[in-house]
Amino acid sequence: MKKYKSVSVSEAELEDLVRQGAELIEEGMQFVDHQRRTTRGPLDVLLVDSGGALVVAELKVVEDDGMVTQALDYYDFVRARLESYARVYNTFKIDPNQEPRLLLIAPSFSTLMLSRLK
Repeated sequence: MKKYKSVSVSEAELEDLVRQGAELIEEGMQFVDHQRRTTRGPLDVLLVDSGGALVVAELKVVEDDGMVTQALDYYDFVRARLESYARVYNTFKIDPNQEPRLLLIAPSFSTLMLSRLK
């Protein structure tokens, strides 16, 4: 099993780590953009997976049950505009026929949040 060390970072630093190491999250994952404006606020990070699906990532540096609602708001916004995102970011070969994915990144998740996600 891989050993990890605990570090303290700000949310901006975490975004930068995701940008630099998207491939470490999942093989073939690529960073697309961050802090992209939506009608619901700026979403944290956009990625694309190896199959061309757009990935909406919500990042938190502390446990936060509200991240699910926030992430779903961004997901809905992106999903409704998927073809536009594919055109704007055409160098990433985003497939607008694939459902986007939602990725939550945080140091931990509460039992309540995990139950809601089921």
